[in-house]
Amino acid sequence: MNEIIIVDKPYGLTSSYVVNKLKKYFGASKAGHSGTLDPLATGVLVVYFDDMTKIIPFIDESTKKYKVKILFGIETDTLDISGQILRTSKVKDYSQIDFLDVVKNFIGDYDYTPPSFSAIKIKGVPSYKYARQGRSLDLPKKKSIIKDIEVINSGISIVNLIVKSSRGTYIRALARDIGQHVGSFSTVSKLERLETGKFKIEDSNDYYSILDGKEPSFFSLDKLFPFIEIDNNDVDKISKQKNYKKVDLEELIDKKIQNPFIIMVNSDTPILITTNKFNNNKEYVSSEIKFFSKKN
Repeated sequence: MNEIIIVDKPYGLTSSYVVNKLKKYFGASKAGHSGTLDPLATGVLVVYFDDMTKIIPFIDESTKKYKVKILFGIETDTLDISGQILRTSKVKDYSQIDFLDVVKNFIGDYDYTPPSFSAIKIKGVPSYKYARQGRSLDLPKKKSIIKDIEVINSGISIVNLIVKSSRGTYIRALARDIGQHVGSFSTVSKLERLETGKFKIEDSNDYYSILDGKEPSFFSLDKLFPFIEIDNNDVDKISKQKNYKKVDLEELIDKKIQNPFIIMVNSDTPILITTNKFNNNKEYVSSEIKFFSKKN
């Protein structure tokens, strides 16, 4: 089963749990995902089955979009409502106008301290494991880019935002920092991923509907990479090469290579993905190849 599917991950489930359930449901031998979501979060989770797991390293998910509800007046150890309350502060009725000015301070380069409850590794161990033991951590600051923040609405102790950010941004940290900017403790009470790369929530499948037998909608590979059709003779030539070997594909199969990544197909069956290099004049130089089924 060589497929890709976008799932709207339900609240309360880990990403790995959802992936393993779908792997079993579809009878796939392998399954993987790109972009882990916290159990609290819902929204876009991209799952890859069997040979499609091999394209995960090539997927561009450099831009993500989230809808977040921030609750003011409390701070938890996890920076979301699943955690233990550490501190409280007074709250007020925040107007939408207040936040139109506030969010401007966070657009652009964003330097922040990641949450202790995160997958960032300290001496090879995820920091959340130390945090669960109650150990104090001084995590190094990280850098990301906040591309845009839209204020949806606000009210007594809450604000709803849509955040467009670079990969590696912890929205829980952003929520904490926005709270500090308005003089309050704060935490994430609701988080939904709307987009990651080319994957969007409107193209997602309801997780429970799939398990109830509804026909799933799979994501087409040609929406991610351009295809080049090759004939059986070309397949024979390429099959003599090894994974990750650098080859001159233009010479080998007499095809023009013009994109950074290309999927080569034979009779609609994906054969390999190529990573292509070009010089400063944008002239083709060489390709590194990765077969979907070949092991060597």
